[in-house]
Amino acid sequence: YTIDSNLLRETHSASTGPAIVFFGDSFTFGEGLNDAETLPQTFADLLGRKQRVLNLGFSGYGPQQFLAELQTGRFDAMIGAQPRLFIFMTFAGHAERTACKPFWVRRGPRYALENGLVALKGACYEGLSLRVREWLENTASYRLFIEPYLQKVTHEDVELYVRILLAAVNLAKEKYGVVTLIPYIPEGSYLEGIGFSNDEIVQRLRDGGAMVVDVSLAKEEAPGTLIIKGDGHPTPLANRLRASMLKDYIEDRMPGILVAGPQ
Repeated sequence: YTIDSNLLRETHSASTGPAIVFFGDSFTFGEGLNDAETLPQTFADLLGRKQRVLNLGFSGYGPQQFLAELQTGRFDAMIGAQPRLFIFMTFAGHAERTACKPFWVRRGPRYALENGLVALKGACYEGLSLRVREWLENTASYRLFIEPYLQKVTHEDVELYVRILLAAVNLAKEKYGVVTLIPYIPEGSYLEGIGFSNDEIVQRLRDGGAMVVDVSLAKEEAPGTLIIKGDGHPTPLANRLRASMLKDYIEDRMPGILVAGPQ
């Protein structure tokens, strides 16, 4: 992985101009892939590198980091004035992260609903709760028998996940004057028994002002061609297919975002 002077995954694109900014997790960062194979780089290449494309993805991140980065202006200097588009790829499994359930999100931002609004409440684990959880994580019995039960996602967790995403979408529009495109990956049985469906999540996001595109890939592809074997992250082929989906969707539904590039 090549990390540039701004501590971001290096992406070769236009050096100036309004940015198309990818926020997200390891799928966006490109875990397990070479620099030329990440989703943002593949997308920039499809545009002939005629537009500035940034990769703000980082492994383990979720919608809470997307919102926090916009609230704090952490990357404002890199994003620059009048960005062209924000892109955040997600799936319902991110609800675990916004609910602070995996211990590896312990130092990430924790949000909660307060009077119907999303409010920052510090880090996922702090003080005594952090020390107790660190001690528990060192016991095999806790990891095997208790943690899986505690990490089960509830209806309330998915509601918080949707609200955090919508808060980021609204802030992007209010603060940066930019639309957020959400490539959404539907998950089969993940939401069973929770009281949510993938269709409902997508509709909520659209009703809240996001542009949403289904980026699920054909199930008939040969094993190992779309997901890195034994790992679970997207392969270079998966990123090429999704980058093409994004380009087609933007050209069809969001005129004026992309400049003309090679066919």
